[in-house]
Amino acid sequence: MGALVSKALRPIKSFNIENRAHQVISKEKPEVAPRYPSTAEELKRVHEIDPELDSKLDKKDTELDARLKDVYVTSYGKPEDDVTKEKQQKGLERPLPQNRGLVPDFDFGLMEPAKIPYGKTTLRHAIDYISSHQVNPEEVTAAKIAHEYKMKEEDVENILKYFRTYDVYLPETKQAPAVFAGPSELRKQLYKSDVKKIVGKSSTEEEKPEQIKNVSN
Repeated sequence: MGALVSKALRPIKSFNIENRAHQVISKEKPEVAPRYPSTAEELKRVHEIDPELDSKLDKKDTELDARLKDVYVTSYGKPEDDVTKEKQQKGLERPLPQNRGLVPDFDFGLMEPAKIPYGKTTLRHAIDYISSHQVNPEEVTAAKIAHEYKMKEEDVENILKYFRTYDVYLPETKQAPAVFAGPSELRKQLYKSDVKKIVGKSSTEEEKPEQIKNVSN
């Protein structure tokens, strides 16, 4: 719609445009744009302080010209072209990388440090002891984690308080109730199965000496 309106008004705007342009050009002095009220007040205040300010600005200041003649700049640096050439030559001398293979993909998106300083931890270790604490908080305590991973117990307590591993929550349906089916639940099941195996091994180990006694008798 705007394009149609501008197209319709174009002949009216361009009517007798050449004569109007000559009238504006032929004026001796163009009209000065209106000033803002704040600017007019500032000029009025300046003229009250120095009424001859306009005449001073129109005249040539000989003292200022003399001072400008004493000002000079001396450059001791190299030209820009020489600096650019030196950088290009250094770039040619720089050897290209010999290993052109792909960067390996790390497990957590970043390279893990080979040596962990005291009081620090890695993302892999944090996930391990956070998930272990979720599975068995009574056994995997903050004190044991701090002793094993060489951390402050206060820091470990804050980590266990404010961070958890993700769990998958399956909402309730008509056929099944709501359940958690995440990594922590899976680890709990594995932990329970490992406990049973350990208990079974201990019971068999206790039976072995009796069997040995019977054989010896």
